[in-house]
Amino acid sequence: MISETENPAVSGALSGKTVFLAASSKLLPELTAGLCALGANVLSIAVLEAEEIEDNADLDQAITNIRQYGWIIFTSAWGVSFFAKRFQGNSTLDLPKICAIGPATAVAAERHGFPVTLTAEEFTAEGVMQSLKEYYQGEKNLQGIKVLIPRALDAREFLPTALARAGCSVDAIPCYRTVMPEPDAGLSDRLRNETPDLIVFTSAKAMRNFLKTAIAAASEKTTRRRLLETVIAVIGAVTARALESEGKSAEIIPCESTVPALIDAIADFFQTEELLCRTPDLSRRRTINCG
Repeated sequence: MISETENPAVSGALSGKTVFLAASSKLLPELTAGLCALGANVLSIAVLEAEEIEDNADLDQAITNIRQYGWIIFTSAWGVSFFAKRFQGNSTLDLPKICAIGPATAVAAERHGFPVTLTAEEFTAEGVMQSLKEYYQGEKNLQGIKVLIPRALDAREFLPTALARAGCSVDAIPCYRTVMPEPDAGLSDRLRNETPDLIVFTSAKAMRNFLKTAIAAASEKTTRRRLLETVIAVIGAVTARALESEGKSAEIIPCESTVPALIDAIADFFQTEELLCRTPDLSRRRTINCG
């Protein structure tokens, strides 16, 4: 669940700074490498993992009848992976159009042999809906389309609800669940004794699982104080809203919900801090927020 990587670089926007990175196991390697390239000492904490659900009868039935769908919408790379596992042996079937929530999910789909017709311009469920409306030149033209969404067991309901409201027939079928890995030995001591200059969250669930882990390691009072006093970077608006529900506004929200954009926004924020000789007073900090 935990790994530590130190970069001895004497230059870089995060040189000499400690970063707590709370992310899924899928995103940790790329994010850790990017933060280390900025000179940071990174405490990488895997707070999300995915596992296949026990009963896949609904998904198997959907795959058998795959020709009835107009679209398959993938809302995560994990969704692609677990769908592909069940799809094995059905490669002769004609696939519907494929929509991906973002470029990383699109790459995962293409890697599994699923050609992507549409990638959302905004990498959220709301962005998927907007891109489909634009693709069909209006919501009214979605009427009657049958859609398959292989997704997490506890996924947000926005997209199936919005599609159904537009007149689509929607099968939102769980194919995996997200779980919180067991903490590794030593993590509690690190969370209790080290003070981060930056905390990075890649999803609302990653944030919530981090808070559970940190509260267990230290205390709720210490964790809440640290959350309020530390610069926070989040990967998108959904995570930012979840953070706000905890009483904290993110200082860093990238213009695009991707790992490279998040790294660039973090670098921009801390380079500006250095150039302007800002104090640690968060009320005086410039927020990197493109929307």
